[in-house]
Amino acid sequence: MFESASSTLKISISYKNPRYELDSVPEHEFTFEAEMIDASVHAWFGVFEKVLAYQGFSEKNICAGGCQLAFNEYRTPEMMRQIAKEYDLKLIEDTGPAEESKED
Repeated sequence: MFESASSTLKISISYKNPRYELDSVPEHEFTFEAEMIDASVHAWFGVFEKVLAYQGFSEKNICAGGCQLAFNEYRTPEMMRQIAKEYDLKLIEDTGPAEESKED
């Protein structure tokens, strides 16, 4: 049995802009440090969301990456349905034929 444990996450990202212009930052570094010993899976993904944002990924791409992680061919349909249900989503496979829209 462990008497103490530590889980410190430290991420440093250095960036050099090869096309430095007057309106851009030529070089910068981001450092993110957090104690993660009691962090939930949601907190861990929050950290990685920040890291991806620091790398320049858009919010849409980050969200799409999260969805691709959960909903892909390597997951079982059962697991994907459980996740979809938890977030009030429906998988295309679980919907009936498309309803025709009625215009007024």
